[in-house]
Amino acid sequence: MSSPGNPAQVFIVEDNDPDVFLLEEALREHGIPAQLQRCSDGEEALLALSQIDQAPFPDIIIIDLNLPKVTGLEILKHVRSLRQLDEVPVMILTSSQSKSDRVLSLKHGADAYIAKPPTLPEFLAAVGAGVRALLERSAAPPRGRLDSAICGQLRPRVRLRIFRPVRRSRGRRLRSAVAI
Repeated sequence: MSSPGNPAQVFIVEDNDPDVFLLEEALREHGIPAQLQRCSDGEEALLALSQIDQAPFPDIIIIDLNLPKVTGLEILKHVRSLRQLDEVPVMILTSSQSKSDRVLSLKHGADAYIAKPPTLPEFLAAVGAGVRALLERSAAPPRGRLDSAICGQLRPRVRLRIFRPVRRSRGRRLRSAVAI
């Protein structure tokens, strides 16, 4: 995260104004001071990201997948092709519930994938917690990270986990973790 007292620099690519408002509310509710730089479509985002060649870099990049002009997946690929943004965490925040979208996003270097929850409390909790986790992880000194030139797309992933009961034989219940 940015140094204490400085707001986190959040680069967001989102075409829906209400979703940007909800993101701001989630940050406020979780006590994350932030300064947002917003692009409303994929073309605008590609141009802005291509011009980032010196500090200050964003602390986190949040991308919607369903965007006009250029898809969020193409933006993600572009971000991961820019060496100077290699350590910046990327969150996909989308309405897509598609398993293939999730898999492709993670395959192309997203650090987190959050399908926009349907209720306000769920949205505020999931997005706020996800952003906080990525900012805290990016602020921590790297521990034994391998050079990305050697490892390609190797990056630690943030996974939100839920626990739900699973039935076993003889009627016993166990708790199992399900990654979402």
